[in-house]
Amino acid sequence: MTLDSRLATVVDAARSKKAFRIRLLDVKDIASFTDTFAFMSGGSDRQNRAIAEAIEDALKLADGERPISREGETNGNWVLLDFGNLVVHVMDEETRRHYNLEELWNAGRELELPAELPPASDARP
Repeated sequence: MTLDSRLATVVDAARSKKAFRIRLLDVKDIASFTDTFAFMSGGSDRQNRAIAEAIEDALKLADGERPISREGETNGNWVLLDFGNLVVHVMDEETRRHYNLEELWNAGRELELPAELPPASDARP
């Protein structure tokens, strides 16, 4: 199954800022407040904020979509973007392990990520 373009945009934007351990969970059958969770990690508070900003900018550019709320910029160890039917969590690894949200929502269906494209300088004709 191909990931819808909106979620692919989120993954591409996160990857553009070197997010790692990206996971998408379809939770529409088990959560009443959202359809999809996106989880990802950054290596620092600054990187977490940059990842969240890249995702927000990409969705705004793609279809004018803005988050309903955005939390966690001040500290940066966990930035949350709430787009209603999509909630994005950008966390450092310590915070991610501590709250272990992925385990909490493990009944959700894991969505397959698009393949990573090689950097443009590595692309061959």
